[in-house]
Amino acid sequence: MRGRCRTVLVLVLLAAMASAAVPAVAQDTAMRIKIGEKAPNFKLKDVMTGKVVTLSEFAGKKVVMLEFWTVWCDICKREMPNLVRLYSRWKGRGFELLSIVLPSGNVEDIRKIVREHKVNYGVLLDADLSVSTKSYGLAGPIPLKVVIDSKGVVRYTHVGDYPPGEDELPFVIEDLLKEMEKGK
Repeated sequence: MRGRCRTVLVLVLLAAMASAAVPAVAQDTAMRIKIGEKAPNFKLKDVMTGKVVTLSEFAGKKVVMLEFWTVWCDICKREMPNLVRLYSRWKGRGFELLSIVLPSGNVEDIRKIVREHKVNYGVLLDADLSVSTKSYGLAGPIPLKVVIDSKGVVRYTHVGDYPPGEDELPFVIEDLLKEMEKGK
């Protein structure tokens, strides 16, 4: 009996240490812009349509998620089908997904990846890194997701992909869309 209690105690302590080690919010993004701050506006060209897109055009109208990625990032490409599904699910309710590609390789490489993965959201090229490193201060790993509410405030960030079954993005988006609908 005593050994069993000790085993249970050890398991409880290990679980407590594990939950303390995993932050409730996504890990540090190594990005200058933090949750609660106004997201910097930008102007970038969509590599597929040639259309110039600004963040400010969505202000007051949509919840926006920025996805920073590059062509050599296997995790970035692996998660694209999930992002396509996410965007398809929420786009009609006031959600916009904009991927921001960091320069590496040529534009044709980007277009090929976009076609292969049937990407249905905006793919913007940050050719001079003015958005990713200068405006947002990105200095860490990718992929990086930044969710911005309809008022233009950064409300959620996440680096990397999600373990199977642990994607919190749908909940974040749903909550922000509800806030927007209520006029908060």
